[in-house]
Amino acid sequence: MRFAELDINHEKGDLLAPVADHMVDPAYPMQLMRENVAGTVTLRAIIRADGTVGDIKVVNGADARLDQYASEALARWHFRPATKNDANVDVEAIVMIPFKPIPKKSAF
Repeated sequence: MRFAELDINHEKGDLLAPVADHMVDPAYPMQLMRENVAGTVTLRAIIRADGTVGDIKVVNGADARLDQYASEALARWHFRPATKNDANVDVEAIVMIPFKPIPKKSAF
């Protein structure tokens, strides 16, 4: 994950990144794995000062279905918020969520 400050005033001080304290794995239906639908979904979101995630947008999608699953999962994450000068602040985050099918087992 990458983070950037949203405050355009750029008050001096150290920005401490948010830390995920509750992550939700995205759905990845077996049918999509069997069809070898895979890729990495890159999302842009705002991690709010209260630790919730909002304003999620797909920056680089893999497949419309995977994009939706990744967005839905990220919306359920929760963070210890970013802080600056001992105050919680909103930050923009770029999150990459990979989808990789489980390799088929060989009969050998």
